[in-house]
Amino acid sequence: MHLIARRTFLQTAARTTGLAMTSQLSLFGSTRWLKISAALPAANLPDRLSPEWYRRKVAQVQGEMAKRKLDALVLLRAVNVIYTTGYFHLSTERPLAALIPKTGDPVLFIPELESDQVKLWWVKEYESYFDYPGPVARVRWIFERVASRGFGQGRIGIEECAPSRMKQIKLGAPGAEIVVADDLVERMRYVKDQDEVNLMRRGMYFNDFAIQAGREYVQAHGSVSENEILKAAADALADKMAAELKDVVGIGIDPPFGGLVPFGKRSAFPHAIPSKERLKKGDALILSYTTQLGGYAVECERSFCVGQPSDYAKRLFDAMLAAHDTGVENLRDGAVAEDVDKKSLDQIRKVGFEKFLRHRTGHGIGLEGHEAPWIAEGDKTVLEPGMTFSCEPGVYDPDWGGFRHSDTVVVRKDKGEVLNSYPTRLEEMIIEV
Repeated sequence: MHLIARRTFLQTAARTTGLAMTSQLSLFGSTRWLKISAALPAANLPDRLSPEWYRRKVAQVQGEMAKRKLDALVLLRAVNVIYTTGYFHLSTERPLAALIPKTGDPVLFIPELESDQVKLWWVKEYESYFDYPGPVARVRWIFERVASRGFGQGRIGIEECAPSRMKQIKLGAPGAEIVVADDLVERMRYVKDQDEVNLMRRGMYFNDFAIQAGREYVQAHGSVSENEILKAAADALADKMAAELKDVVGIGIDPPFGGLVPFGKRSAFPHAIPSKERLKKGDALILSYTTQLGGYAVECERSFCVGQPSDYAKRLFDAMLAAHDTGVENLRDGAVAEDVDKKSLDQIRKVGFEKFLRHRTGHGIGLEGHEAPWIAEGDKTVLEPGMTFSCEPGVYDPDWGGFRHSDTVVVRKDKGEVLNSYPTRLEEMIIEV
């Protein structure tokens, strides 16, 4: 990798406020990609949800608690603490919990080393312990304090109820009625409101940029390794985020480089770890990136042909794209998750490539990169507007390579709304090196 050329690339990529480079006009022509790049509204969206949003969410949780006659709900899963309070923290072995009473504001129970972080946010009431493991099991410590706040004889909803934890919960609040309520917050997370979708749209602004940065690097440098592509794109994305983010809480760029970028026969590995093989003409190339912003994950994956594709490559690509488009079309209100999966993957089966199927059509996406529901056989969830999914059917020939696009899609009334802006057609996915 030549240092000067790499530095020029990174500076150019980091300065780009849209997603397409000016130099790509001759390559992309007048595609949808260039039409939207000049003034992308996601560039001006917030980087995190507001305290008012979380107050409304707590009120919604309390409404669901009332239906179950719960006096209190104790959340022990870090992702659900974040969902209800917006309290971002480094989740470790140290137990941390949010108490949501049937009325009023939540209370946090935290290790002392997190106390400075708590003071920066809207949830003002907390209790802390020194460190883990401590003289008393920390889950027991949490529930002793929950009980002391007037819930010792109450009906308390809980999650994360493994036998070892349940033992400590009952030791901490022996007089309380403990009710398993894992699904209460989990089900609420299925459907995103417009604020959440806008946050994901903002994340996609950066995620699509990472795809373009990877593409630009390949086009500029030719015979590169997967590690080099990952490093260059991650550096460009980090520079762009550092320059443009207003709030930097809840952002993730997976170390050491972030993403998956297999090419050649390795593109038939859906989850290929990086290698040092060198890219060559005729290869398929998959650029796959996930971005987290304000706690919410989005993903964009795009498949490219390095040089003009062969007839066989076109057939594989067309089968993948037909499955992808069918999946997006059917992510609509009232559809059943497993039916969407079948309709999508049937596009691959009907052209004779069933043996190249390796996975489902998609998965739920939000506070976790992979979360329920699943666009997969066996999931009978009826889709509702505001649910968000990846749509990522793939075709993988182990003797040649594979293709997979992934979009982040919002379920809408008549068909899915794609948050990604990067193009998908074959003619737009050819990289000449």
